[in-house]
Amino acid sequence: MPSVRPKTSLENNETKTARDRNRTVPNTSVRTSKASRLVAPILVLLAFLLPGWPVLTEYGTEAANLTQRILGRILGTGIGLGIAWLTVRLVDLFCWTFIERRLTAPIPRLIKDIVAGMVFLVAAMIIVSLVFKQSVAGIWATSGIVGIVVGFALRNMIADVFSGVALNVDRPFKLGDWIEIHPRSVEPLRGCVTEISWRTTRIRKTDNTTVVIPNSMISSIVLINFSTPEPKGRFSQSFCLEFGIPTERALRILLAGAKSADGILSDPPPKVLVDKITDQGVEYKVRYWLDPTVTTPRKGRHRITATILRHLHHAGLSLAYPKKDLFLSRMPHRQLDSDIDRTELITRTDLFSKLTPEEVTKLADRVTEKRFTVGSSIVTKGNEGHSMFIIVEGLLNVCTEAESDGRSVLVDDLEPGDFFGEMCLLTGCPRTATIIAQTDVVVFEIVHEAINDLLAARPEIATHLADTVARRQQQLKKAGQTTVQAVEENEESASQKILDQMKGFFSALTNRLSVL
Repeated sequence: MPSVRPKTSLENNETKTARDRNRTVPNTSVRTSKASRLVAPILVLLAFLLPGWPVLTEYGTEAANLTQRILGRILGTGIGLGIAWLTVRLVDLFCWTFIERRLTAPIPRLIKDIVAGMVFLVAAMIIVSLVFKQSVAGIWATSGIVGIVVGFALRNMIADVFSGVALNVDRPFKLGDWIEIHPRSVEPLRGCVTEISWRTTRIRKTDNTTVVIPNSMISSIVLINFSTPEPKGRFSQSFCLEFGIPTERALRILLAGAKSADGILSDPPPKVLVDKITDQGVEYKVRYWLDPTVTTPRKGRHRITATILRHLHHAGLSLAYPKKDLFLSRMPHRQLDSDIDRTELITRTDLFSKLTPEEVTKLADRVTEKRFTVGSSIVTKGNEGHSMFIIVEGLLNVCTEAESDGRSVLVDDLEPGDFFGEMCLLTGCPRTATIIAQTDVVVFEIVHEAINDLLAARPEIATHLADTVARRQQQLKKAGQTTVQAVEENEESASQKILDQMKGFFSALTNRLSVL
């Protein structure tokens, strides 16, 4: 594949400067061509004015001959239309050119046609009034009925014309903009605006075909402009991956694929978000930015999809697809029951993660389930207690007293899976905080005697319990959420201190100090 040398910043600046110069400064040949358009109306005006001026000055008020009157009206009409024609060409040469140069964009043809029509209409009224000596008001009154009939017959065309005027005044888009419209009961149309005329707007689609849309339709449907307020626009594409793929891995692969796609803007950079959960898997949304004038939205979607699929293929992954699970054995429990599955719930607690299945079963038999209503105090700061609690359902507030005025201060929230009171259970110290039920709560209470029986059978458990409690206190201290007044700086020393307190609190350990 041939290599392409990237342009330097100097080359890019020169290219941009040349493009701006071509866009803002009219070409000399174009200006000469526009000036040559004045020749025809000037010649027509002179053709009527030169031979007609002596006739009008010499015989203007005294000519009684019918031929002279007809000739005077013909010459007057020709002079009026010639002046109107010349005026339109002068406006086109000076006014429109100046405006296009200031706006750096071409004036829509519809605006030019409306101005030209108004000039010729004024000229016609002047000719009727001065040359033919007719009342303009009478002409408007006479043509009123005809105008109503014609307006009713051409109501759709008139609606398109006025919609075209509204589009040019409101300017939801301009020539060269990339837009997407959503007609009723039709697939969205996307393309580049090439012309805004009296009745229609022409859009060039990405397949290089032109769609002609009535202005009245465009003014009444939803329209998306990808070119404003900036030429670049944000697009998105969704990919659904299997549930078993870790979220971090999926985000890493999809983001790498999006950033390596050709034609995708690097500023702003692409992003990958977890969008939703579907029956097939986890749906991720890839957001990326394009400049439609450089890379069309359809081509950008193709490139980013192809690149991401290639990255997924090399990573050994595929998109999710509809599937069904077939079990040839008894289905597992889909919901845990606090009475039947206490063993499972206790195992999920870090404090008892090192217990053997037999030890967990024995402990589960000694656990007591308790329920509290919202606002109830499970434990109160300063009270004695020889038990701990594991939260099964509900939400709890951890409160303590402020040192300044003794007010109750919210320290933390406890959720299902959290536990509290472990220091009272293991060392017998008083409660260090007040725990209040924020909702109705279900907890498991583990008493001192249940832990003493476990330690009597296997004293080594005490070391794990002390390490877990010390580590938890250090984590709470770093987060600024601990309610313990003094926490050891070193986790190892804190663990040894807790272990020493346990030796004096559990009779099962007092008789077997050498084991620890």
